[in-house]
Amino acid sequence: MSVKISGASINSVSMGHVPASFNPVTFWAGYNGGFWDFTNPSNLFANTALTVPATLNTAGGVLGVTDLSGLGNKLVQGPSSTSFTMRSGYCESNYGGLTTAAFSIGNVYTYIALFRPTSVGATQNLVDSDYGVSNRVAQALFLYSSGKMGSYIFGYSSPLVLMSSPSISAGTDYYSAAAVDNTNENLSVAGTTFTSGSGGTLVGGLAPVAVGASYAGAISPIFQQFTGRIYCAAMITKKCTALEIQNIGNYMNSLAGTSAVV
Repeated sequence: MSVKISGASINSVSMGHVPASFNPVTFWAGYNGGFWDFTNPSNLFANTALTVPATLNTAGGVLGVTDLSGLGNKLVQGPSSTSFTMRSGYCESNYGGLTTAAFSIGNVYTYIALFRPTSVGATQNLVDSDYGVSNRVAQALFLYSSGKMGSYIFGYSSPLVLMSSPSISAGTDYYSAAAVDNTNENLSVAGTTFTSGSGGTLVGGLAPVAVGASYAGAISPIFQQFTGRIYCAAMITKKCTALEIQNIGNYMNSLAGTSAVV
């Protein structure tokens, strides 16, 4: 058995503690974004109005997800797509993405996901804000075709940010975050953080947040939709510190009953 204490980890098992005071509504107060929990059936709905509960194992049957941040930025079925499937303790992404309404992103932000890929080897979108509108903000979190975590930040002098390690494996739970401002991006997964070089001028603007959505065409997208388990996802219009990212990860692990390294 390995233990994670205050950010240290051994043998890729996390046992970090959730701060007693952590609450998404409190943490998101004064910012925009959202926190979406795909593990609890009470948050998952079969319609975009969030009035009909989703049912277990109905393919593409999750068309709406509650925003736990208190901001009301629900995720709903994206254009020309079906959606996620509710399983026991997670949602399966095989059927298309979910997206919020457009809101003001600003020029600092953090995107977060707790997930388990079914396969690697294709570039798959996890969480992004470049979906269905002209304002291009970021493919903030994606699995690159090399099996590494990647990010693409519009407005950066070198917009493509790729981690050299660790390699992502199918069937393993991962926690990943992209914390971005005009100076640089801190892209992390499985307890490893890569800081990009010089940043640029972030475009911000009005854009939705999408989870699991493909990018650049429905027939032959450049970024495929994510295939695998989605436990939790989040976005906030601030550049979170390493400790804040760890606290959110421990909270997500507590909701999902997972032990992904944060």
